[in-house]
Amino acid sequence: MQLFKVMTLSLLVTIGLNVHAGEVKTSLNGLTLNGDLVMADGKNLKDGIVLFTHGTWMHNNYSTATMLKNNLPYIGVNILAINLSLGKNDRHDQAMISCEQSHTHKHTDAIKEIDAWVKWLKKQGATAITIAGHSRGGNQAAWYAAEYNNESAIKNVVLLAPQLWSAQEEVDTYQKKYHKDLKPLLAKAQKLVNSGKGNTLMQHTDLLYCKDSNVTAASFADYYQVNPKMDTLHLLPKIQKPVLIFSATEDTVVKGLPENLQPITDKHSNIEGYEIQDSDHSFLDFAGEEVSEKIKQFIQ
Repeated sequence: MQLFKVMTLSLLVTIGLNVHAGEVKTSLNGLTLNGDLVMADGKNLKDGIVLFTHGTWMHNNYSTATMLKNNLPYIGVNILAINLSLGKNDRHDQAMISCEQSHTHKHTDAIKEIDAWVKWLKKQGATAITIAGHSRGGNQAAWYAAEYNNESAIKNVVLLAPQLWSAQEEVDTYQKKYHKDLKPLLAKAQKLVNSGKGNTLMQHTDLLYCKDSNVTAASFADYYQVNPKMDTLHLLPKIQKPVLIFSATEDTVVKGLPENLQPITDKHSNIEGYEIQDSDHSFLDFAGEEVSEKIKQFIQ
């Protein structure tokens, strides 16, 4: 079955409950946040909604987000795909954020921003929210869900190839990518943070995908923090809501997810794993249709 977009997102069409289809905005700590709200035909927010967080430094129009925005409303599921601010006011990037900018944003900023969007949705009348995320956004969504178990409006959690993590793997990856030792850089950043100098700019410092960038000590320390919560597998047992985790057989980004997930699903009846055959990390085309149908079944 071919899935098509049900609504022209450039139009702000009133749906009811004071909600519009198209761009919506809220604010947090002086920053305007924006998201793309796509409503299924004939549905309103009381029918439930998926709140989706994108992958590392991406945006709400990248391939996986667009797949979900096209597919889910077609089969009757509302979706709000948010743009994380990444430290920018009303961010509308249409590509991965520039390495030329000074990096002040943090991995953990997303947890607060997801919460801001949950509060916004509740004000619009939403009572059944599915927290969802892809890749790094999957970890951030799981982190939020683990810390907000008492939020009654959150009914389900859906994670697409969520981030796995280990401290040693971070060190090894940094060494392989940049031919540098991560540990002294992290120690330097953390020392600055601990002394109240987290806004100090560490110049010519490699950060995630960006070589020779400018990054604050607080940002560097947050992205490379030695914290088991950076590993989604650590967070899953703490989530009390039903959780669905997608993996993909051809995923070269998040590797070994099904076998690492199995001991957790064996012990926790609220957690389910689902593997998509012949899909890579992005879950596009027929894989995306299968993901969307499974999400609909799961949340209903």
